[in-house]
Amino acid sequence: MRYVIGIDGGGTKTEAVVLTEQGQEWGNLTVESTNPHAVSFEQATRNMGLLLDRVFSLRETKGMECAAVCLGLAGVDTEEERRRFLSFMESYRNENQLPFRTFMNNDAQIALMATLQYDRGIIVISGTGSIVFGLTGDRRKFRVGGWGHLLGDEGSGYDIGIRTLRAAMRSHDGIEPPTLLTESIVQAYGLSAITDLRTYIYQPHLKKHDIAKFAELCIRADEAGDVTAGSILDAAAMDLSVSAAALVRKDPWFERCDLVTTGSIFTYSKRFAGTFRDGLGRFYPHVSLHPSARKPAYGAALLAWQQLRQNQ
Repeated sequence: MRYVIGIDGGGTKTEAVVLTEQGQEWGNLTVESTNPHAVSFEQATRNMGLLLDRVFSLRETKGMECAAVCLGLAGVDTEEERRRFLSFMESYRNENQLPFRTFMNNDAQIALMATLQYDRGIIVISGTGSIVFGLTGDRRKFRVGGWGHLLGDEGSGYDIGIRTLRAAMRSHDGIEPPTLLTESIVQAYGLSAITDLRTYIYQPHLKKHDIAKFAELCIRADEAGDVTAGSILDAAAMDLSVSAAALVRKDPWFERCDLVTTGSIFTYSKRFAGTFRDGLGRFYPHVSLHPSARKPAYGAALLAWQQLRQNQ
């Protein structure tokens, strides 16, 4: 029996799924980020090696052949970044005397595959970061966003986190009305007062995903009826719907295609998902929206089998 490994590498965590030729699924193993822009390239490859070690240590994989590993990695876009990761995978394979082939796709492509069972259409990701990716029927690729937290990432967890932090401080200054976000931040981070937030937030070791964690507090405050939190989520969702509309405008094929929404913000905030759907619907009512049905790592595993067959 043979199996493949599908890997979804995000800004916060990396997940692996094992899928056999008979459709059996194992694993769902996770390690920390393999995004070289969220951690160093050296740390990203160490995390990848740890994840592979765990997969090959599974009791279920003993005595079986790993035919392929399919990577869908956020933050690995340029030819140089791809080359470095593929070089690492080749070194790992040779050192461990393993026969698998390596395929590399982006994180958007594997998320499309996971839900639609094919990788054409539009994927909108809102997790730690955000991106809109499209693949036409004749396999031309387009993207909007995904430029990182300094250049973009509108409608992402990081974006919502920053808006949340700023809203709490603006409320403290009397610029905006009182908000539940203030007390939520104080309690969640053990601060004596909201003014202590400055000391916490400017620590040099804080990363993009640390800021994105504040989005969870915003979602909770919105569910408790906080007007400020709701406004933050609506604004972020509308910004992301504008990005999606810009992607649709790039090719007429997209005007009646399937669109998959995925990522933690879509998963945990019904308000965000609804505002995004309504915003895009005003521009392009014939685009069919689908919440993600399976984990992107599963889509990577499906692509591994597909690409193996195409390359036989």
